[in-house]
Amino acid sequence: MTTDVPKGHLVVYVGESQRKRFVIPVSFLNHSSFQDLLSQAEEEFGFDHPMGGLTIPCREDIFIDLISQIVNAMNTLRRPIFSPESMIVPKGHFAVYVGETKKKRFVVPISYLKHPSFQNLLCQAEEEFGFDHLAGGLTIPCSEEVFMGSF
Repeated sequence: MTTDVPKGHLVVYVGESQRKRFVIPVSFLNHSSFQDLLSQAEEEFGFDHPMGGLTIPCREDIFIDLISQIVNAMNTLRRPIFSPESMIVPKGHFAVYVGETKKKRFVVPISYLKHPSFQNLLCQAEEEFGFDHLAGGLTIPCSEEVFMGSF
């Protein structure tokens, strides 16, 4: 087993009795579902983690499912929908238009509304557009690169 942890990642130990080591991106710490797991870990262990690293007291399959949901949410954000025929927005998602001049349509999970970076972008949109969004939907006044780099 390697002890190297890439920059921008951290080690967590997961399991109810036998613990398994996972290396995850630090960005997962911002996700509300992951924060719920951290609260459970704090309740059970406080700041004394017996494995010498962050220990998450849940079943491994539940943890893997949660990580899959986070990854899927991140991948959804990175899949822009450009064509007018693609007007379907899946349940639990909403469309936003991003760009300073030319607007591109993105479908993002509703859970992103809780993300501090997304809330900052919403404040910028409110300052620039108020409640009058020219594209007919929520418009974020920033470059595509800034938008995608916020998560």
